[in-house]
Amino acid sequence: MFEKILVADDDVDVRGRFYEILSSLGYGVTCVPTGKEALLRLTEERPSLIILDRDMPGLGGIDTAKKIREFDKGVKIIILFDREVEKEAEEIVKDLNLQGIIKKDFSTPDMMQQIRSVLEEGEQSGLKEDLLEKSKGSIFILIVDDNQEIREVLGSFLAKKGYKALKVSSGEEALMKIKTEIEKPQIVLLDIRMPGLDGLATLKEIKNLDDSIKIVMLTSAQDEYIMEEAARLGASAYLLKPCDLDNLDRLITSIVFQKKE
Repeated sequence: MFEKILVADDDVDVRGRFYEILSSLGYGVTCVPTGKEALLRLTEERPSLIILDRDMPGLGGIDTAKKIREFDKGVKIIILFDREVEKEAEEIVKDLNLQGIIKKDFSTPDMMQQIRSVLEEGEQSGLKEDLLEKSKGSIFILIVDDNQEIREVLGSFLAKKGYKALKVSSGEEALMKIKTEIEKPQIVLLDIRMPGLDGLATLKEIKNLDDSIKIVMLTSAQDEYIMEEAARLGASAYLLKPCDLDNLDRLITSIVFQKKE
């Protein structure tokens, strides 16, 4: 069962209903009133499912989903409509890789049944988890950060999880390893602010060398311009430092599953 669900809806009564129902089913539920607040929450933790109201003031559900997809391709997202779902919603689902667009209606069991069907997909992930455990030793992760303490913490954590982790202190060294080592990393954890070749420049060069390498940007401060530029250059996701190791583990798991699919 999923551990965490994030619900964003400007209607306090709707948030209360979702919290009551989903909590009673055993899920950990966080409710927020705006899309902007949802994005802020995502800098602190990664839920397994995000439920967004389409018509929130300010940043609506669709625009919020677009921003989420800039840095998290794998998290499950549902968007709620207050009225019947229009035909063009099918294109939205496809473009944003959503799990569904659902009419918001507590008067029938249909809405919650559709949400439960998305949640229950995660309960069938046992076979995937077994596959991940068996394949961890073949996953090579390159850690690029000029802070030695961060390198050691991340390297030790990933090694304990069963991954092969290599640590380097600069963008230049990372590029040299990728160019010269026989085995290429599948995932790179890349600090944005480093002396010499900065993270964005390193990201661009890595993608030029091998576009299949998945890159997670590490940043100590969220800067919208830098995040958008990183997404444009091909970053798969980002994490705020100091990294929440549980979030890091879930993110890497999501990336590994995407590559296998």
